[in-house]
Amino acid sequence: MQGEAAPRPYVGSNDGHDIMEMLDYRLEIGYAISMFLSRSDRDKLLELLFQRAFRYSEVPTFKLTSGKMSSFYIDCKKVSLDPEGAFLIGEQIFDRIKSLPVEGVGGMTLGADPIATAVSLISFLKNKPIPAFIVRKEPKGHGSGQQVEGALQPNGKLVVVEDVVTTGGSTVRTIEALRKEGYSVLKVIALIDRKEGGAERIAAEGIGFEALYTIDDFMRLVRFQKK
Repeated sequence: MQGEAAPRPYVGSNDGHDIMEMLDYRLEIGYAISMFLSRSDRDKLLELLFQRAFRYSEVPTFKLTSGKMSSFYIDCKKVSLDPEGAFLIGEQIFDRIKSLPVEGVGGMTLGADPIATAVSLISFLKNKPIPAFIVRKEPKGHGSGQQVEGALQPNGKLVVVEDVVTTGGSTVRTIEALRKEGYSVLKVIALIDRKEGGAERIAAEGIGFEALYTIDDFMRLVRFQKK
């Protein structure tokens, strides 16, 4: 039994004008799509972080973990838990570690958890699967009492991920916890470096550090918005 014939598109009385409007509209849509695709994934991720995760005030109103007051606050979970954000984060970090002999990617819960999962998923899609792991803030008070969770090889070589690095204190605690259980850390990668001594503190541990962005990238966008 044959299906019904597809309906013919309606053309109004002003055929030429309507067709030109339709073509103009399609050109505009095509241009918008091409502009979006032409932007690098790094730029797209920066835009997401700036729009959804970054908060700024002329007067320091945000209290940090250290107790210090700051003019800006960055909640990366608003992006790392977003489908597009997770994809972009996973791609960007995987590209930076794919050449390393890495056997696991993760960090201190909670900020690192969605980042590690995103990288692990992308690694599988790229045919180089890297398991994710989680470092508890404290060892479990029951069962095995372990602090590191994940299907890792003993004495594995790991990459630590962070959402935001400020002084580097939590990152160093992560490194210490991993070393205590026999793992070695190849590198630390953060989404954002606040440039408040964290990079230097991590380097003092003999570990390379890289951030996708620094606070300078965000302040540049703040200044641009004010123009």
